[in-house]
Amino acid sequence: MVIFRTLALVLAPCLALSVEISRRLGPLQVWSLALALLLLTGPLLAEPLPVGDLPAGSVGLRAEVLIETPGLALDLAQAQALQRDGKFQAGRQQVLNFGIGAPPVWLRLALRNPGERARSLRLLAGTTWLDSLTLYQLQGGRLLAQLQSGDEQASAPGLTPALGFVFSLEVPPGESELFLRVASVDPMVLPLELLTPEQLGQRQLQAGYFYGFVYGFLLALCSYNLLLFAGLRQRSYLYYGLYLATLVAMNLAYTGHGYAWFWPGNVLVQRYVIVVLMLLFGCSGLLFAARFLALAEHAPRTLRAVQVLCLAGLLYMGLALLNGWHFVAVQLAFCFVAIFTLIMVGLGLLTLRRGRQAGFNFLVAALCGMLGTLVTALSTWSILPFRTWTFHALEIGFILEASLLALALAYWVRQQQDAALRAEQMARLDPLTQLRNRRAFLELAGSCWSTALRSGRPLSLIMLDLDHFKQINDEMGHSAGDKALVKVARLLDQGCRAGDILARWGGEEFVLLMPETDLGQACALAERLREVIEQSRPALNNVAPELTASIGVAERGEALRLEDLINAADAKLFEAKHLGRNRVAPALA
Repeated sequence: MVIFRTLALVLAPCLALSVEISRRLGPLQVWSLALALLLLTGPLLAEPLPVGDLPAGSVGLRAEVLIETPGLALDLAQAQALQRDGKFQAGRQQVLNFGIGAPPVWLRLALRNPGERARSLRLLAGTTWLDSLTLYQLQGGRLLAQLQSGDEQASAPGLTPALGFVFSLEVPPGESELFLRVASVDPMVLPLELLTPEQLGQRQLQAGYFYGFVYGFLLALCSYNLLLFAGLRQRSYLYYGLYLATLVAMNLAYTGHGYAWFWPGNVLVQRYVIVVLMLLFGCSGLLFAARFLALAEHAPRTLRAVQVLCLAGLLYMGLALLNGWHFVAVQLAFCFVAIFTLIMVGLGLLTLRRGRQAGFNFLVAALCGMLGTLVTALSTWSILPFRTWTFHALEIGFILEASLLALALAYWVRQQQDAALRAEQMARLDPLTQLRNRRAFLELAGSCWSTALRSGRPLSLIMLDLDHFKQINDEMGHSAGDKALVKVARLLDQGCRAGDILARWGGEEFVLLMPETDLGQACALAERLREVIEQSRPALNNVAPELTASIGVAERGEALRLEDLINAADAKLFEAKHLGRNRVAPALA
Protein backbone atom coordinates (compact mmCIF):
# COMPACT_ATOMS: atom_id res chain seq x y z
CA MET A 1 0.00 0.00 0.00
CA VAL A 2 2.87 2.41 0.75
CA ILE A 3 4.29 1.80 -2.74
CA PHE A 4 0.96 2.51 -4.44
CA ARG A 5 0.48 5.73 -2.44
CA THR A 6 3.98 6.90 -3.36
CA LEU A 7 3.35 6.20 -7.05
CA ALA A 8 0.05 8.07 -6.88
CA LEU A 9 1.73 11.11 -5.32
CA VAL A 10 4.42 11.13 -8.02
CA LEU A 11 2.19 10.43 -11.04
CA ALA A 12 -0.77 12.65 -10.12
CA PRO A 13 1.02 15.98 -10.80
CA CYS A 14 2.48 14.62 -14.05
CA LEU A 15 -0.92 13.44 -15.22
CA ALA A 16 -2.55 16.78 -14.29
CA LEU A 17 0.22 18.64 -16.17
CA SER A 18 -0.21 16.54 -19.30
CA VAL A 19 -3.98 17.06 -19.29
CA GLU A 20 -3.55 20.86 -18.90
CA ILE A 21 -0.99 20.96 -21.76
CA SER A 22 -3.27 18.97 -24.08
CA ARG A 23 -6.24 21.22 -23.18
CA ARG A 24 -4.40 24.43 -23.92
CA LEU A 25 -2.36 23.36 -26.97
CA GLY A 26 -4.75 20.97 -28.70
CA PRO A 27 -3.98 17.61 -30.40
CA LEU A 28 -1.93 19.01 -33.29
CA GLN A 29 0.33 21.01 -31.02
CA VAL A 30 0.80 18.01 -28.69
CA TRP A 31 1.99 15.80 -31.58
CA SER A 32 4.28 18.59 -32.78
CA LEU A 33 5.78 18.89 -29.31
CA ALA A 34 6.29 15.10 -29.10
CA LEU A 35 8.01 15.07 -32.52
CA ALA A 36 10.25 17.95 -31.49
CA LEU A 37 11.28 16.08 -28.33
CA LEU A 38 11.97 12.97 -30.42
CA LEU A 39 14.15 14.93 -32.82
CA LEU A 40 16.01 16.45 -29.92
CA THR A 41 16.70 13.05 -28.35
CA GLY A 42 17.40 11.36 -31.70
CA PRO A 43 20.98 12.61 -32.06
CA LEU A 44 21.77 11.10 -28.67
CA LEU A 45 21.15 7.65 -30.12
CA ALA A 46 23.51 8.40 -33.03
CA GLU A 47 26.19 9.98 -30.88
CA PRO A 48 29.62 9.09 -32.37
CA LEU A 49 31.49 6.32 -30.63
CA PRO A 50 34.76 7.59 -29.10
CA VAL A 51 37.58 5.34 -30.22
CA GLY A 52 39.84 6.48 -27.41
CA ASP A 53 37.76 4.64 -24.83
CA LEU A 54 36.29 1.61 -26.57
CA PRO A 55 33.31 -0.11 -24.90
CA ALA A 56 33.56 -3.77 -24.06
CA GLY A 57 31.37 -6.17 -26.00
CA SER A 58 29.15 -5.70 -29.01
CA VAL A 59 28.08 -2.16 -29.95
CA GLY A 60 24.78 -3.04 -31.60
CA LEU A 61 22.94 -0.50 -29.46
CA ARG A 62 25.22 2.28 -30.82
CA ALA A 63 24.58 1.36 -34.46
CA GLU A 64 21.87 2.54 -36.84
CA VAL A 65 20.04 -0.09 -38.88
CA LEU A 66 18.22 -0.18 -42.22
CA ILE A 67 16.65 -3.32 -43.67
CA GLU A 68 16.54 -3.30 -47.46
CA THR A 69 13.25 -3.77 -49.26
CA PRO A 70 13.30 -7.31 -50.74
CA GLY A 71 14.35 -7.21 -54.37
CA LEU A 72 15.68 -3.63 -54.16
CA ALA A 73 19.44 -3.61 -53.62
CA LEU A 74 20.92 -0.32 -52.42
CA ASP A 75 24.30 1.14 -53.16
CA LEU A 76 26.31 3.31 -50.79
CA ALA A 77 24.97 6.61 -52.11
CA GLN A 78 21.37 5.48 -51.72
CA ALA A 79 22.07 4.20 -48.19
CA GLN A 80 23.66 7.54 -47.25
CA ALA A 81 20.66 9.44 -48.61
CA LEU A 82 18.25 7.27 -46.64
CA GLN A 83 20.34 7.78 -43.50
CA ARG A 84 20.23 11.55 -43.94
CA ASP A 85 16.43 11.29 -44.39
CA GLY A 86 16.13 9.54 -41.01
CA LYS A 87 15.19 6.13 -42.48
CA PHE A 88 17.77 4.31 -40.38
CA GLN A 89 16.63 3.15 -36.94
CA ALA A 90 18.61 2.81 -33.74
CA GLY A 91 19.83 -0.68 -32.93
CA ARG A 92 17.56 -2.36 -30.45
CA GLN A 93 19.87 -5.17 -29.36
CA GLN A 94 23.43 -5.37 -28.22
CA VAL A 95 23.90 -8.25 -30.64
CA LEU A 96 21.77 -7.60 -33.71
CA ASN A 97 19.85 -10.60 -35.04
CA PHE A 98 17.64 -10.70 -38.13
CA GLY A 99 16.88 -14.41 -38.44
CA ILE A 100 17.13 -16.92 -41.28
CA GLY A 101 16.72 -15.69 -44.85
CA ALA A 102 16.45 -12.02 -43.83
CA PRO A 103 16.81 -9.29 -46.48
CA PRO A 104 20.19 -7.52 -46.70
CA VAL A 105 20.87 -5.11 -43.83
CA TRP A 106 22.76 -1.81 -43.68
CA LEU A 107 24.47 -0.74 -40.47
CA ARG A 108 25.95 2.68 -39.73
CA LEU A 109 28.38 3.35 -36.93
CA ALA A 110 29.60 6.90 -36.23
CA LEU A 111 33.12 7.21 -34.81
CA ARG A 112 35.05 10.04 -33.17
CA ASN A 113 38.82 10.07 -32.79
CA PRO A 114 39.72 12.87 -30.36
CA GLY A 115 43.44 12.43 -30.96
CA GLU A 116 45.68 14.07 -33.52
CA ARG A 117 46.76 10.87 -35.21
CA ALA A 118 44.91 8.06 -36.92
CA ARG A 119 44.24 5.10 -34.67
CA SER A 120 44.62 1.49 -35.84
CA LEU A 121 41.59 -0.61 -34.87
CA ARG A 122 39.94 -3.88 -35.85
CA LEU A 123 36.24 -4.21 -36.53
CA LEU A 124 35.07 -7.71 -35.61
CA ALA A 125 31.80 -8.14 -37.47
CA GLY A 126 29.22 -10.89 -37.72
CA THR A 127 29.66 -14.63 -37.46
CA THR A 128 31.78 -16.89 -39.62
CA TRP A 129 28.87 -18.22 -41.71
CA LEU A 130 27.63 -14.92 -43.18
CA ASP A 131 27.54 -14.86 -46.99
CA SER A 132 28.59 -11.30 -47.81
CA LEU A 133 29.86 -8.28 -45.88
CA THR A 134 30.83 -4.97 -47.53
CA LEU A 135 32.37 -2.27 -45.33
CA TYR A 136 32.66 1.41 -46.34
CA GLN A 137 34.74 3.83 -44.28
CA LEU A 138 33.96 7.51 -44.86
CA GLN A 139 34.89 10.92 -43.48
CA GLY A 140 33.07 14.05 -44.49
CA GLY A 141 31.28 12.19 -47.25
CA ARG A 142 34.61 11.04 -48.76
CA LEU A 143 35.22 7.30 -49.16
CA LEU A 144 38.39 6.31 -47.32
CA ALA A 145 38.25 2.54 -47.75
CA GLN A 146 36.02 -0.22 -49.09
CA LEU A 147 36.49 -3.79 -47.87
CA GLN A 148 34.54 -6.92 -48.76
CA SER A 149 34.39 -10.42 -47.28
CA GLY A 150 32.02 -13.30 -46.45
CA ASP A 151 32.01 -17.03 -47.01
CA GLU A 152 30.64 -16.51 -50.53
CA GLN A 153 34.03 -14.95 -51.33
CA ALA A 154 36.61 -17.45 -52.53
CA SER A 155 39.36 -16.03 -50.31
CA ALA A 156 37.06 -14.79 -47.48
CA PRO A 157 39.44 -11.96 -46.41
CA GLY A 158 39.55 -11.40 -42.70
CA LEU A 159 37.84 -14.68 -41.80
CA THR A 160 38.92 -15.44 -38.24
CA PRO A 161 37.78 -18.90 -37.11
CA ALA A 162 35.58 -18.93 -33.99
CA LEU A 163 35.33 -15.11 -33.96
CA GLY A 164 33.92 -13.71 -37.23
CA PHE A 165 35.20 -11.41 -39.97
CA VAL A 166 37.91 -8.91 -39.06
CA PHE A 167 38.36 -5.61 -40.95
CA SER A 168 41.49 -3.53 -40.35
CA LEU A 169 40.71 0.16 -39.91
CA GLU A 170 42.78 3.34 -39.69
CA VAL A 171 40.40 5.74 -37.94
CA PRO A 172 41.41 9.35 -38.79
CA PRO A 173 41.23 12.22 -36.31
CA GLY A 174 37.83 13.81 -35.95
CA GLU A 175 34.49 12.27 -36.86
CA SER A 176 34.06 9.48 -39.39
CA GLU A 177 31.51 6.80 -40.12
CA LEU A 178 31.26 3.16 -41.14
CA PHE A 179 28.57 1.70 -43.37
CA LEU A 180 28.32 -2.08 -43.38
CA ARG A 181 26.06 -4.03 -45.74
CA VAL A 182 25.42 -7.67 -44.78
CA ALA A 183 23.55 -10.27 -46.84
CA SER A 184 23.13 -13.92 -45.89
CA VAL A 185 20.68 -16.78 -46.31
CA ASP A 186 22.00 -18.34 -43.11
CA PRO A 187 21.01 -16.89 -39.69
CA MET A 188 22.06 -13.23 -39.76
CA VAL A 189 23.62 -12.75 -36.34
CA LEU A 190 25.67 -9.55 -36.20
CA PRO A 191 27.85 -8.95 -33.17
CA LEU A 192 29.94 -5.81 -33.78
CA GLU A 193 33.08 -5.08 -31.77
CA LEU A 194 35.82 -2.49 -32.11
CA LEU A 195 39.12 -3.85 -30.80
CA THR A 196 42.73 -2.88 -30.71
CA PRO A 197 45.15 -5.29 -32.43
CA GLU A 198 46.31 -6.43 -28.99
CA GLN A 199 42.76 -7.11 -27.85
CA LEU A 200 42.06 -9.07 -31.04
CA GLY A 201 45.18 -11.15 -30.48
CA GLN A 202 44.06 -11.91 -26.94
CA ARG A 203 40.63 -12.95 -28.20
CA GLN A 204 42.19 -15.26 -30.79
CA LEU A 205 44.41 -16.81 -28.15
CA GLN A 206 41.47 -17.45 -25.84
CA ALA A 207 39.43 -18.94 -28.69
CA GLY A 208 42.37 -21.16 -29.63
CA TYR A 209 42.68 -22.53 -26.10
CA PHE A 210 38.93 -23.08 -25.84
CA TYR A 211 38.48 -24.89 -29.12
CA GLY A 212 41.72 -26.80 -28.66
CA PHE A 213 40.22 -28.27 -25.51
CA VAL A 214 36.82 -28.87 -27.15
CA TYR A 215 38.20 -30.63 -30.22
CA GLY A 216 40.84 -32.53 -28.27
CA PHE A 217 38.30 -33.83 -25.79
CA LEU A 218 35.69 -34.80 -28.38
CA LEU A 219 38.17 -36.36 -30.81
CA ALA A 220 39.80 -38.39 -28.02
CA LEU A 221 36.38 -39.61 -26.91
CA CYS A 222 35.44 -40.39 -30.51
CA SER A 223 38.66 -42.34 -31.18
CA TYR A 224 38.30 -44.25 -27.91
CA ASN A 225 34.79 -45.40 -28.77
CA LEU A 226 35.73 -46.40 -32.31
CA LEU A 227 38.65 -48.43 -30.94
CA LEU A 228 36.31 -50.08 -28.45
CA PHE A 229 34.01 -50.98 -31.33
CA ALA A 230 36.94 -52.44 -33.29
CA GLY A 231 37.89 -54.59 -30.31
CA LEU A 232 34.50 -55.51 -28.81
CA ARG A 233 32.25 -55.28 -31.89
CA GLN A 234 29.58 -53.49 -29.87
CA ARG A 235 27.60 -51.38 -32.36
CA SER A 236 26.68 -48.87 -29.66
CA TYR A 237 30.33 -47.77 -29.58
CA LEU A 238 30.29 -47.34 -33.37
CA TYR A 239 27.12 -45.24 -33.37
CA TYR A 240 28.37 -43.09 -30.51
CA GLY A 241 31.71 -42.58 -32.27
CA LEU A 242 29.88 -41.45 -35.43
CA TYR A 243 27.71 -39.11 -33.36
CA LEU A 244 30.80 -37.47 -31.85
CA ALA A 245 32.54 -37.30 -35.24
CA THR A 246 29.61 -35.45 -36.84
CA LEU A 247 29.45 -33.12 -33.82
CA VAL A 248 33.11 -32.19 -34.29
CA ALA A 249 32.70 -31.81 -38.06
CA MET A 250 29.61 -29.62 -37.64
CA ASN A 251 31.41 -27.39 -35.13
CA LEU A 252 34.44 -27.07 -37.41
CA ALA A 253 32.12 -26.00 -40.23
CA TYR A 254 30.09 -23.33 -38.47
CA THR A 255 33.02 -21.82 -36.54
CA GLY A 256 34.91 -21.21 -39.80
CA HIS A 257 37.76 -23.61 -39.00
CA GLY A 258 36.70 -25.87 -41.86
CA TYR A 259 36.69 -23.07 -44.45
CA ALA A 260 40.04 -21.81 -43.19
CA TRP A 261 41.76 -25.21 -42.94
CA PHE A 262 40.07 -27.97 -44.92
CA TRP A 263 38.20 -26.51 -47.93
CA PRO A 264 39.62 -22.98 -48.37
CA GLY A 265 38.26 -21.15 -51.40
CA ASN A 266 35.59 -23.79 -52.13
CA VAL A 267 32.48 -21.62 -51.97
CA LEU A 268 30.06 -24.38 -53.02
CA VAL A 269 31.20 -26.69 -50.22
CA GLN A 270 31.01 -23.86 -47.67
CA ARG A 271 27.51 -22.96 -48.81
CA TYR A 272 26.03 -26.35 -47.95
CA VAL A 273 28.47 -28.15 -45.64
CA ILE A 274 27.11 -26.64 -42.42
CA VAL A 275 23.49 -27.57 -43.10
CA VAL A 276 24.40 -31.07 -44.35
CA LEU A 277 26.49 -31.75 -41.24
CA MET A 278 23.70 -30.44 -39.01
CA LEU A 279 21.36 -33.01 -40.58
CA LEU A 280 23.91 -35.83 -40.30
CA PHE A 281 24.55 -34.86 -36.69
CA GLY A 282 20.84 -35.23 -35.86
CA CYS A 283 20.52 -38.53 -37.76
CA SER A 284 23.60 -40.07 -36.10
CA GLY A 285 22.37 -38.92 -32.68
CA LEU A 286 18.98 -40.56 -33.23
CA LEU A 287 20.67 -43.72 -34.52
CA PHE A 288 22.76 -43.93 -31.35
CA ALA A 289 19.74 -43.18 -29.15
CA ALA A 290 17.70 -45.95 -30.80
CA ARG A 291 20.47 -48.47 -30.17
CA PHE A 292 21.37 -47.30 -26.68
CA LEU A 293 17.76 -47.15 -25.48
CA ALA A 294 16.88 -50.49 -27.15
CA LEU A 295 13.84 -49.02 -28.90
CA ALA A 296 13.53 -52.17 -31.00
CA GLU A 297 12.68 -54.10 -27.83
CA HIS A 298 10.23 -51.82 -26.01
CA ALA A 299 9.15 -49.18 -28.55
CA PRO A 300 9.27 -50.58 -32.12
CA ARG A 301 6.70 -48.11 -33.44
CA THR A 302 8.72 -45.18 -32.09
CA LEU A 303 11.82 -46.66 -33.70
CA ARG A 304 10.06 -46.81 -37.08
CA ALA A 305 8.92 -43.19 -36.70
CA VAL A 306 12.50 -42.10 -35.95
CA GLN A 307 13.80 -44.02 -38.97
CA VAL A 308 11.17 -42.45 -41.23
CA LEU A 309 12.06 -38.97 -39.93
CA CYS A 310 15.77 -39.48 -40.64
CA LEU A 311 15.10 -40.93 -44.10
CA ALA A 312 12.72 -38.08 -44.97
CA GLY A 313 15.25 -35.48 -43.80
CA LEU A 314 18.05 -37.03 -45.88
CA LEU A 315 15.88 -37.29 -49.00
CA TYR A 316 14.61 -33.72 -48.65
CA MET A 317 18.15 -32.42 -48.12
CA GLY A 318 19.33 -34.32 -51.20
CA LEU A 319 16.52 -32.74 -53.23
CA ALA A 320 17.48 -29.28 -51.96
CA LEU A 321 21.14 -29.83 -52.89
CA LEU A 322 20.31 -31.10 -56.38
CA ASN A 323 18.12 -28.07 -57.09
CA GLY A 324 20.36 -25.51 -55.41
CA TRP A 325 17.71 -24.52 -52.85
CA HIS A 326 20.01 -22.88 -50.32
CA PHE A 327 17.27 -21.27 -48.23
CA VAL A 328 15.26 -24.51 -48.13
CA ALA A 329 18.35 -26.46 -47.02
CA VAL A 330 19.03 -23.96 -44.22
CA GLN A 331 15.44 -24.09 -42.98
CA LEU A 332 15.44 -27.89 -43.09
CA ALA A 333 18.71 -28.16 -41.14
CA PHE A 334 17.67 -25.82 -38.34
CA CYS A 335 14.19 -27.34 -38.04
CA PHE A 336 15.67 -30.85 -37.98
CA VAL A 337 18.17 -30.00 -35.23
CA ALA A 338 15.43 -28.37 -33.16
CA ILE A 339 13.19 -31.43 -33.58
CA PHE A 340 16.16 -33.74 -32.91
CA THR A 341 16.88 -32.01 -29.58
CA LEU A 342 13.26 -32.42 -28.46
CA ILE A 343 13.11 -36.04 -29.66
CA MET A 344 16.26 -36.94 -27.72
CA VAL A 345 14.64 -35.68 -24.51
CA GLY A 346 11.36 -37.40 -25.41
CA LEU A 347 13.08 -40.74 -26.04
CA GLY A 348 14.75 -40.49 -22.64
CA LEU A 349 11.38 -39.82 -20.97
CA LEU A 350 9.73 -42.67 -22.88
CA THR A 351 12.41 -45.16 -21.88
CA LEU A 352 12.31 -43.98 -18.28
CA ARG A 353 8.54 -44.50 -18.17
CA ARG A 354 9.12 -48.06 -19.35
CA GLY A 355 11.18 -48.64 -16.19
CA ARG A 356 14.61 -48.83 -17.86
CA GLN A 357 17.60 -47.36 -16.05
CA ALA A 358 19.23 -46.36 -19.35
CA GLY A 359 16.44 -43.83 -19.85
CA PHE A 360 17.45 -41.79 -16.78
CA ASN A 361 21.13 -41.55 -17.74
CA PHE A 362 20.25 -40.68 -21.33
CA LEU A 363 17.66 -38.09 -20.25
CA VAL A 364 20.13 -36.21 -18.03
CA ALA A 365 22.67 -36.09 -20.87
CA ALA A 366 20.08 -34.97 -23.45
CA LEU A 367 18.87 -32.20 -21.13
CA CYS A 368 22.44 -30.85 -20.88
CA GLY A 369 22.69 -30.64 -24.67
CA MET A 370 19.24 -29.09 -24.91
CA LEU A 371 20.01 -26.51 -22.20
CA GLY A 372 23.27 -25.51 -23.90
CA THR A 373 21.49 -25.08 -27.23
CA LEU A 374 18.76 -23.01 -25.58
CA VAL A 375 21.20 -20.68 -23.78
CA THR A 376 23.17 -20.05 -26.99
CA ALA A 377 19.98 -19.35 -28.95
CA LEU A 378 18.62 -16.97 -26.29
CA SER A 379 21.92 -15.11 -26.03
CA THR A 380 22.13 -14.83 -29.81
CA TRP A 381 18.63 -13.33 -29.82
CA SER A 382 19.66 -10.99 -26.95
CA ILE A 383 16.99 -12.43 -24.64
CA LEU A 384 19.89 -13.41 -22.40
CA PRO A 385 23.00 -11.23 -22.08
CA PHE A 386 25.44 -11.96 -24.90
CA ARG A 387 28.58 -13.16 -23.19
CA THR A 388 31.39 -15.46 -24.23
CA TRP A 389 30.11 -18.31 -22.09
CA THR A 390 26.48 -17.88 -23.19
CA PHE A 391 27.46 -17.88 -26.87
CA HIS A 392 29.58 -21.01 -26.29
CA ALA A 393 26.99 -22.71 -24.08
CA LEU A 394 26.22 -24.95 -27.06
CA GLU A 395 29.73 -26.43 -27.00
CA ILE A 396 29.73 -26.61 -23.20
CA GLY A 397 26.34 -28.36 -23.21
CA PHE A 398 27.46 -30.88 -25.80
CA ILE A 399 30.70 -31.58 -23.92
CA LEU A 400 28.63 -32.36 -20.82
CA GLU A 401 26.23 -34.41 -22.91
CA ALA A 402 29.06 -36.34 -24.55
CA SER A 403 30.71 -37.03 -21.19
CA LEU A 404 27.48 -38.21 -19.56
CA LEU A 405 26.56 -40.33 -22.58
CA ALA A 406 30.03 -41.89 -22.51
CA LEU A 407 29.55 -42.81 -18.84
CA ALA A 408 26.03 -44.05 -19.55
CA LEU A 409 27.28 -46.09 -22.49
CA ALA A 410 30.03 -47.63 -20.39
CA TYR A 411 27.45 -48.49 -17.70
CA TRP A 412 25.09 -49.90 -20.33
CA VAL A 413 27.81 -52.03 -21.95
CA ARG A 414 28.89 -53.27 -18.53
CA GLN A 415 25.31 -54.29 -17.82
CA GLN A 416 25.18 -56.09 -21.15
CA GLN A 417 28.44 -57.88 -20.41
CA ASP A 418 27.30 -58.80 -16.90
CA ALA A 419 24.05 -60.14 -18.31
CA ALA A 420 25.95 -62.14 -20.92
CA LEU A 421 28.30 -63.45 -18.23
CA ARG A 422 25.36 -64.43 -16.05
CA ALA A 423 23.71 -66.13 -18.98
CA GLU A 424 26.93 -68.00 -19.74
CA GLN A 425 27.26 -69.02 -16.11
CA MET A 426 23.65 -70.18 -16.03
CA ALA A 427 24.32 -72.22 -19.16
CA ARG A 428 27.12 -73.98 -17.25
CA LEU A 429 25.05 -74.66 -14.11
CA ASP A 430 22.37 -77.21 -13.42
CA PRO A 431 19.24 -75.10 -12.73
CA LEU A 432 17.95 -77.41 -9.96
CA THR A 433 21.02 -78.21 -7.87
CA GLN A 434 23.18 -75.21 -8.92
CA LEU A 435 26.07 -77.60 -9.46
CA ARG A 436 28.04 -77.65 -12.70
CA ASN A 437 26.35 -79.42 -15.57
CA ARG A 438 27.97 -82.02 -17.83
CA ARG A 439 29.29 -79.40 -20.31
CA ALA A 440 31.02 -77.35 -17.61
CA PHE A 441 32.43 -80.49 -16.00
CA LEU A 442 34.01 -81.72 -19.23
CA GLU A 443 35.59 -78.28 -19.91
CA LEU A 444 37.23 -78.14 -16.46
CA ALA A 445 38.05 -81.83 -16.26
CA GLY A 446 39.86 -81.71 -19.60
CA SER A 447 42.58 -79.39 -18.29
CA CYS A 448 43.00 -81.47 -15.10
CA TRP A 449 43.32 -84.63 -17.18
CA SER A 450 45.99 -83.06 -19.42
CA THR A 451 48.00 -81.90 -16.41
CA ALA A 452 47.86 -85.32 -14.72
CA LEU A 453 48.77 -87.05 -17.98
CA ARG A 454 51.83 -84.84 -18.61
CA SER A 455 53.12 -84.93 -15.02
CA GLY A 456 52.18 -88.54 -14.26
CA ARG A 457 50.27 -87.48 -11.15
CA PRO A 458 47.37 -89.53 -9.72
CA LEU A 459 43.79 -88.66 -10.68
CA SER A 460 40.59 -90.37 -9.59
CA LEU A 461 36.91 -90.06 -10.40
CA ILE A 462 33.70 -90.91 -8.50
CA MET A 463 30.42 -91.72 -10.24
CA LEU A 464 27.47 -91.67 -7.80
CA ASP A 465 23.85 -92.68 -8.37
CA LEU A 466 20.93 -92.53 -5.89
CA ASP A 467 19.27 -95.87 -5.21
CA HIS A 468 15.55 -96.44 -5.95
CA PHE A 469 15.13 -92.78 -6.91
CA LYS A 470 12.29 -93.60 -9.30
CA GLN A 471 10.36 -95.01 -6.35
CA ILE A 472 10.62 -91.67 -4.51
CA ASN A 473 9.24 -89.87 -7.56
CA ASP A 474 6.42 -92.35 -8.03
CA GLU A 475 5.32 -92.56 -4.40
CA MET A 476 6.01 -89.03 -3.14
CA GLY A 477 5.92 -86.91 -6.28
CA HIS A 478 8.52 -85.23 -8.43
CA SER A 479 8.75 -82.25 -6.07
CA ALA A 480 9.96 -84.62 -3.34
CA GLY A 481 12.48 -86.07 -5.79
CA ASP A 482 13.75 -82.58 -6.59
CA LYS A 483 14.20 -81.85 -2.89
CA ALA A 484 16.16 -85.07 -2.49
CA LEU A 485 18.47 -84.12 -5.37
CA VAL A 486 19.06 -80.66 -3.92
CA LYS A 487 19.82 -82.17 -0.50
CA VAL A 488 22.31 -84.66 -1.93
CA ALA A 489 23.97 -81.91 -4.03
CA ARG A 490 24.55 -79.85 -0.86
CA LEU A 491 25.97 -82.84 1.00
CA LEU A 492 28.37 -83.64 -1.86
CA ASP A 493 29.45 -80.01 -2.20
CA GLN A 494 30.19 -79.85 1.54
CA GLY A 495 32.00 -83.20 1.51
CA CYS A 496 34.37 -82.65 -1.43
CA ARG A 497 37.64 -80.70 -1.32
CA ALA A 498 38.47 -77.27 -2.75
CA GLY A 499 40.31 -78.56 -5.81
CA ASP A 500 37.75 -81.25 -6.70
CA ILE A 501 35.35 -80.81 -9.62
CA LEU A 502 31.75 -81.74 -8.78
CA ALA A 503 28.86 -81.81 -11.26
CA ARG A 504 25.44 -83.28 -11.85
CA TRP A 505 25.96 -85.81 -14.61
CA GLY A 506 22.29 -86.26 -15.39
CA GLY A 507 19.10 -87.50 -13.69
CA GLU A 508 20.08 -88.73 -10.25
CA GLU A 509 23.76 -89.23 -11.17
CA PHE A 510 26.64 -87.10 -9.89
CA VAL A 511 30.32 -87.07 -10.87
CA LEU A 512 33.35 -85.96 -8.85
CA LEU A 513 36.87 -85.60 -10.28
CA MET A 514 39.70 -85.55 -7.72
CA PRO A 515 43.19 -84.36 -8.78
CA GLU A 516 46.24 -85.59 -6.85
CA THR A 517 44.17 -88.49 -5.46
CA ASP A 518 44.93 -92.20 -5.77
CA LEU A 519 42.40 -95.01 -5.68
CA GLY A 520 42.62 -95.62 -1.93
CA GLN A 521 42.08 -91.98 -1.05
CA ALA A 522 39.20 -91.75 -3.53
CA CYS A 523 37.52 -94.84 -2.05
CA ALA A 524 37.83 -93.42 1.46
CA LEU A 525 36.15 -90.17 0.34
CA ALA A 526 33.47 -92.10 -1.53
CA GLU A 527 32.70 -94.16 1.58
CA ARG A 528 32.33 -91.01 3.69
CA LEU A 529 29.96 -89.50 1.15
CA ARG A 530 27.91 -92.71 1.06
CA GLU A 531 27.56 -92.69 4.83
CA VAL A 532 26.59 -89.01 4.92
CA ILE A 533 23.85 -89.59 2.35
CA GLU A 534 22.55 -92.67 4.16
CA GLN A 535 22.36 -90.80 7.46
CA SER A 536 20.75 -87.69 6.03
CA ARG A 537 17.15 -88.98 5.75
CA PRO A 538 15.79 -85.68 4.34
CA ALA A 539 12.22 -84.68 5.18
CA LEU A 540 10.18 -85.10 2.01
CA ASN A 541 6.49 -84.19 2.28
CA ASN A 542 6.54 -84.84 6.05
CA VAL A 543 8.19 -88.22 5.46
CA ALA A 544 11.86 -89.09 6.02
CA PRO A 545 12.55 -91.99 3.64
CA GLU A 546 15.77 -93.93 3.56
CA LEU A 547 18.11 -92.47 0.95
CA THR A 548 21.19 -94.39 -0.23
CA ALA A 549 23.69 -94.18 -3.07
CA SER A 550 25.78 -96.59 -5.13
CA ILE A 551 29.24 -95.36 -6.05
CA GLY A 552 31.79 -96.38 -8.64
CA VAL A 553 35.39 -95.23 -8.22
CA ALA A 554 38.22 -95.34 -10.80
CA GLU A 555 41.82 -94.12 -10.82
CA ARG A 556 43.76 -93.14 -13.91
CA GLY A 557 46.11 -95.99 -14.66
CA GLU A 558 47.16 -96.57 -18.23
CA ALA A 559 44.13 -94.79 -19.70
CA LEU A 560 44.99 -92.11 -22.27
CA ARG A 561 41.55 -90.45 -22.45
CA LEU A 562 39.29 -88.88 -19.86
CA GLU A 563 36.42 -90.76 -21.46
CA ASP A 564 38.08 -94.06 -20.50
CA LEU A 565 38.28 -92.97 -16.83
CA ILE A 566 34.60 -91.99 -16.84
CA ASN A 567 33.60 -95.30 -18.44
CA ALA A 568 35.62 -97.24 -15.87
CA ALA A 569 33.90 -95.46 -12.96
CA ASP A 570 30.52 -95.92 -14.63
CA ALA A 571 31.17 -99.65 -15.02
CA LYS A 572 32.01 -99.92 -11.30
CA LEU A 573 28.82 -98.01 -10.47
CA PHE A 574 26.85 -100.60 -12.41
CA GLU A 575 28.72 -103.29 -10.49
CA ALA A 576 27.80 -101.66 -7.14
CA LYS A 577 24.15 -101.63 -8.22
CA HIS A 578 24.33 -105.28 -9.20
CA LEU A 579 25.92 -106.25 -5.87
CA GLY A 580 23.00 -104.85 -3.86
CA ARG A 581 23.36 -101.05 -3.95
CA ASN A 582 24.43 -98.69 -1.16
CA ARG A 583 28.09 -99.57 -1.61
CA VAL A 584 31.40 -98.42 -3.18
CA ALA A 585 33.04 -100.38 -6.04
CA PRO A 586 36.66 -99.40 -6.92
CA ALA A 587 38.57 -99.89 -10.18
CA LEU A 588 41.86 -98.98 -11.85
CA ALA A 589 41.39 -97.60 -15.37
